[in-house]
Amino acid sequence: MLQPLTILIVEDETPLAEMHAEFIRHFHGCGQVWLAGNLAQARLMIARFRPSLILLDNYLPDGKGITLLHELTQAHSPCGVVFTTAASDMDTVSEAVRGGVFDYLVKPVSYERLEQTLERYQQRRLMLETCASASQRQIDQMFNAYARGEPKAELPAGIDALTLGKVLGLFADSAARHTAESVAQELKLSRTTARRYLEFAAGQQQILAEIVYGKVGRPQRLYRGL
Repeated sequence: MLQPLTILIVEDETPLAEMHAEFIRHFHGCGQVWLAGNLAQARLMIARFRPSLILLDNYLPDGKGITLLHELTQAHSPCGVVFTTAASDMDTVSEAVRGGVFDYLVKPVSYERLEQTLERYQQRRLMLETCASASQRQIDQMFNAYARGEPKAELPAGIDALTLGKVLGLFADSAARHTAESVAQELKLSRTTARRYLEFAAGQQQILAEIVYGKVGRPQRLYRGL
């Protein structure tokens, strides 16, 4: 039986890490989620808890996440690593790929995209732990570490074309700015439904998602047109 997916989030922006953790805790098959704010804490928590997967920022107070990735690779650690970082320069991307990173998500991270990553990682774990041998198709699936860029031929469950069209219509003007709450009010949807459509559209690069920090309270996820 496949053990629950345990995840360590290495992120120095605590409110952002908590937002990621809240989303991940609702992912099916997910177990414990831990937070580390720097490399020193991450090393201690990896040694103690041995997480299945690490969501790793590159820019941390005491060094770079890429250093930790190399340490895990050299130690032959079974932990998978997903970069969640603002670093989009090709040197960092190339170094992460050579270091064996499972996926690379550029901030602000799309939760629809993150969910795809978690599902693929779970599929890989299942095949590695339950299959005595693998077909070429299964091997291809395991090495398909990155999400395909082509749009899906069919919309996933919970997304219908009519409602999606209405949501995207709010962003016809590239200057449009919305939150899940404002979309919910505008289209008479629940906030959860509005967020689901917004995250799907952001994952398909039909709109952009960004984190906005206010003077007080938790950071807010803002969506805008292209």
